[in-house]
Amino acid sequence: MRSILLTWDIEEYDAPADFGAAPFPDGGLSRGVDIWRDWLALTRTWVWPSTAFFTSLIANAAPELLRETAARGYEIASHGWAHAPSADLRLRVSREALEKIAGESVLGFRSPRLRKVNPSEVSGAGYAYDASVNPAWVPGRYNHRAQPRTPHRIGSLWEVPSSVMPIIRFPLFWASFHLLPLPLYLAACRLVLAKDSLLSLYFHPWELSDLSEVDLPSWLTRRTKAQRVERMGKLCQWLGQQGTFRTIADYLALGKRVTCP
Repeated sequence: MRSILLTWDIEEYDAPADFGAAPFPDGGLSRGVDIWRDWLALTRTWVWPSTAFFTSLIANAAPELLRETAARGYEIASHGWAHAPSADLRLRVSREALEKIAGESVLGFRSPRLRKVNPSEVSGAGYAYDASVNPAWVPGRYNHRAQPRTPHRIGSLWEVPSSVMPIIRFPLFWASFHLLPLPLYLAACRLVLAKDSLLSLYFHPWELSDLSEVDLPSWLTRRTKAQRVERMGKLCQWLGQQGTFRTIADYLALGKRVTCP
């Protein structure tokens, strides 16, 4: 059975600062909450089970939205305490904060900006899996081409990498989705599914927001919000014809199945 692991990173809106804009006074927290709320409205009719990674900072700022997200069928996972590059991950505390708000166990972790994290520290903080590796080279960010392409264990911890193409290690993460023509991106996804019977993708709600900041690159802003939302819908509809959407915990058979109501 082919499995689709669609994941979302829900965090403070600090993306413009990554491209040279002045940081928001609150680090993008209030804007991040607004984007999250709008994303929930935009995706109300979506029926594709997914995993959502939250910073505890944004979850604490809008606990009602976290509970709504969980009720909508998303697996709740941790994205650390805050998204700022220098922020302490606070692995155990961030997990416990999310569990307290959502009222359910949190099994997964993804580090902000895919920062390198010690697997033993992740497992020691009570997580069953880590999804912090994009096994590709992203200039100026990281070079993880030597990492395995598919899920594997490091001790008791499952590592769940984002999908990249075989051999050339071209990544299929969020930026590639916006950079490539849709038919080419779908062809790359089809190749990975044929090879691995698994496709693991990650996106952000802010990608489906207005993106009005002038410092953002044109490859992100060249399409309108409506066009980006429609494009994401087309991707998910196509993926649903290629395989079965599953949360990461369900895929790993961790005893936790989450389905859309």
